[in-house]
Amino acid sequence: MLKMLNNWSREIGQTQRSKGLFFILERFHLNHRVAFSHSISDDIKELEAQLLGMGARCTLLTVSPENLEERISSRNPNEWEGKTMQEMKLACELLLDQQQEYRSQAENSIIPTIEINTDNKDWDSYAKQIYLFN
Repeated sequence: MLKMLNNWSREIGQTQRSKGLFFILERFHLNHRVAFSHSISDDIKELEAQLLGMGARCTLLTVSPENLEERISSRNPNEWEGKTMQEMKLACELLLDQQQEYRSQAENSIIPTIEINTDNKDWDSYAKQIYLFN
């Protein structure tokens, strides 16, 4: 579907990035790379090649280790009521491991990727960085 929309936008003359098709897929190809990291298939590589041909870029949003507890518990505060410190520690370790796996897969991908640390919660700045990322 994205390929069809991209082709359509080019057919009607929208060739500049700022005027062309703009889409966001939440870590679409990285999620697939992580899920199938034991055997990156030719299908995933072909999908990335097609995305690259459409000008795809990837942004990986991360948090620093020192801010993990606050960020994890702020997502769903009710979920963390009554949880132990050990449970929080395990959640933090899991998130750190996941972030590292995403970084590793981003490095192995042909899709240009930037990593943005979101500790400051400066969402306007992050949106601008994503928009200007070539």
